[in-house]
Amino acid sequence: MLDHHIQKSIVYDLAFAESLRFSELKPDDMENKAFTYHLKKVMKAGLVEKQEDGHYSLTMKGRRVGKGALKKESRLLDRAYSILLLAVRNIDTDEWLLYKRQTQPLLGLTGFMQAQPVAEVDTRSTAKQTCFEQTGIEAEFAVQGHGYFRVYRKGELESFIHFTLLLADSPSESLRGTAESAGYFWQRTPNFERPDMLPNMRTLHKMCLDLPGSFVEQTFEL
Repeated sequence: MLDHHIQKSIVYDLAFAESLRFSELKPDDMENKAFTYHLKKVMKAGLVEKQEDGHYSLTMKGRRVGKGALKKESRLLDRAYSILLLAVRNIDTDEWLLYKRQTQPLLGLTGFMQAQPVAEVDTRSTAKQTCFEQTGIEAEFAVQGHGYFRVYRKGELESFIHFTLLLADSPSESLRGTAESAGYFWQRTPNFERPDMLPNMRTLHKMCLDLPGSFVEQTFEL
């Protein structure tokens, strides 16, 4: 799908922004003609489109590739992306640890922390390690439920995930001030139906309050 490292870089860079100008995408040491060739290739592949104002942005297909563009083997677009969703709460104050997404898909929306499952490590250990590395917070996680979420925007599939939800009760510790903690914040009694929340947050919050072991499969339209 992406035959050249420049093509991969174009998709990767756009995963962190709503749109970028030609000059913001092009490497400084590359001629315009050569870069235009690769830009046209990713546009022909249906991953990038040019806006009316001249900026470039990812298509829905491109958003599903997102920052995974730099991986050696792109995941198949019609398969669910496997993810761990980590909910951390202070049960006494009803404070929840939330994260504002820094990349596509669903850039800028708020939800729970995410982690990548690792073949050699059990999910609870992965959740604990990721939480500490990203925020400096020590937490013990338990599996709460799992399922599938699909998100469509204007009739096109933007996100398709298979998720496992893990829950940890933790005091509202201060977040560690590092680059990894950017985007994380504590919020007391959040409204999980706010328009700036990920569309699945109402469902995930309900799963956190229910008994462990639930399964859901839902589709959302933005």
